[in-house]
Amino acid sequence: MSLFCVAETTDFSTLRAQLKQARAQGDLAKADQLASDYLRLATVVQDPLHLGMAHFQLGKNAMERNNYRIAKPELEQAVALLQPLGNSEALADALDRLGMTYRYQSDYANALKYLYQAMQIYRDLEDLESIASGYNNIGTVLEKMGQFEEALHAHQQSLELSYQLKDSDSIASTIFNLADLHRSLGDNDQALKYFLQTLEMDMASGNQRDIAYSHNKLGFLYSDLKDFDKARTHADQALTLFQQIGAKRDIEWARTVQAKLAMEQGDFAKAQQLLDQVIETAIAQSYKSLLVDSYKMAAELSLRQGKAEAALSYIEPGIVQAQQNNERADEALLQQMRVDAYIRLDQVRDALHALQAQKQLEDEIFSNKKAATIAAIQAQTEYTRQQYQISLLQNEQSLQQVRLEQSQLARNFWIFGLMAVFVLMISLYRRYQQNQQNRRLEQEVAARTSELEQKNTELQQAYQQLEVISLTDKLTGLYNRHFLESHIETELEQCRRRWQDWQSGKTSQPERAELAVFLIDLDHFKALNDNYGHYAGDEVLQHFSQKLQQVFRQSDYLVRWGGEEFVVIARSINREEAAPLAQRLVDTVQQELFPLSEAPPVAVSCSVGYACYPLPLGASPLHWESLLKLADLCLYAAKYSGRSGWVGLEAIKAETDLLPGVIAPGQLQLWHGEGQLQVQHSFARLNWLG
Repeated sequence: MSLFCVAETTDFSTLRAQLKQARAQGDLAKADQLASDYLRLATVVQDPLHLGMAHFQLGKNAMERNNYRIAKPELEQAVALLQPLGNSEALADALDRLGMTYRYQSDYANALKYLYQAMQIYRDLEDLESIASGYNNIGTVLEKMGQFEEALHAHQQSLELSYQLKDSDSIASTIFNLADLHRSLGDNDQALKYFLQTLEMDMASGNQRDIAYSHNKLGFLYSDLKDFDKARTHADQALTLFQQIGAKRDIEWARTVQAKLAMEQGDFAKAQQLLDQVIETAIAQSYKSLLVDSYKMAAELSLRQGKAEAALSYIEPGIVQAQQNNERADEALLQQMRVDAYIRLDQVRDALHALQAQKQLEDEIFSNKKAATIAAIQAQTEYTRQQYQISLLQNEQSLQQVRLEQSQLARNFWIFGLMAVFVLMISLYRRYQQNQQNRRLEQEVAARTSELEQKNTELQQAYQQLEVISLTDKLTGLYNRHFLESHIETELEQCRRRWQDWQSGKTSQPERAELAVFLIDLDHFKALNDNYGHYAGDEVLQHFSQKLQQVFRQSDYLVRWGGEEFVVIARSINREEAAPLAQRLVDTVQQELFPLSEAPPVAVSCSVGYACYPLPLGASPLHWESLLKLADLCLYAAKYSGRSGWVGLEAIKAETDLLPGVIAPGQLQLWHGEGQLQVQHSFARLNWLG
């Protein structure tokens, strides 16, 4: 039989069903063969619909292998072929998968753009199953962007629709994503409950890949929870399943969970052997994201063993790979580990350089996150706007139809006006019906207008809630970095003007017109996390925020700067009050043990660095970055002078231009030795890290 005859008689829907079954069974070799057959047959019949669907199937196969470099052009070709044919389920599916490809490549703005386009088509088609899946995908992107509240809302909408449809596969997928979201937020108990429920549903459906994913997540989570027997059971089952279905990258992912389990149990040799194997395979197969994760775990393993040099041998290539992957958060974490390694090696200058690189990365990540958040809001706004335009268009079409009918009725009235009374009665009756229809239409338009106003009100409230969320730290309830960077320049300007007016003779010398920037860091916080777990660390951060509120006033800005680091702006004070405030904070933190829900109370201490403003008195105003850097250097002086104390810079007599590139520990140490600095501290001997 010729290929043309085969194409004519082939049931493309049967081919698609076979493809779906092959992927579900993990037989990707068969799936590739079926997709290639699909493309050859579609090329013979030259049907744009089936050509587009063939490229879509090839793209899905590439995604199953985590090969997004190949998946992306295949899916883009599918969209290009299907788009001219109008909105269809095939086009929506291609847009949805293309969006997820961008998500796996960390391009979240483009991911949301395509996912919302797919969602719009699913809504037009009233495809509730795909709408539920679309909410699930949007939720995973929002979670990666750090918008946990919005991600949770999207997953909940997906779950409601899935339960309504009684779609067990969709329910399992949504609960899996909710579990991962709770794990990211540190709620391991809820995450465990959800992962166990997902595994039960996956076992019922029989999808081997989904079962393996759930086992692997449970293996990792049980390792964190120190339940090593259960962790080993799930990790072994995940590895066996991945090997059976031939998912090569996932096999290496499963080995990283095996390595984590060995590390948590203290079997460092086995953990090292597994990680070296994963790193070697990841390099050979270009598993770039997995490679970064493996470097991080190998560096952590070396640091746990006190092997700082070995840790650096993983950290350095890990930073390079993270930069190539554009995984800025992982790059910042590796820089943090680099600081730790250099400190252990007593290479203080290298540690300081690594710390500066880490802070610069965190600033860039914050800026990128703001841009991605704006893009997400813009994508959601565009989606809402399209919905509104469609509603208006539908109303306009209804009105045009009414006008057309009115015009026809009027024309008929004049044409048949001289006809018999019976015909006239029929026309009048029609007029009466039309009036009734007009009234119904007016009522419908009024109802739609009221509904639209209600939706606009809800959207405005949502934006207000988003603004509140974007300015506060979810864990502690304190302000976040975004809030402070939005307000600090105004505070500095007001402070500067008061002193400038006094110096120019316009006003008398101001009272309580200065401010102090306190940079506060919890001592040995990483060790606390290692010993008691991240949940205990979160509890300590919450208790510490309460201590800050006891010491400082409501009018002061209390900010969680990142991790265990906090910033406080004490406003409208005299600089002489800064040192007593710092001492009071150190004493308050040490007065009593911090209670933990699942461990004995722990002793906590903190180190404080502060800088007063205006600084120096009578000189040009400092930039915010310079002022923060001075406080940061004072904090490091406190840490390297023994911790659990404070160092404060209250005035500089040196005539110099305080730009960020000039301020360095060595410079401050020189000025301090020359008596150019007015420094207060709580230590017997001050060490500037010089």
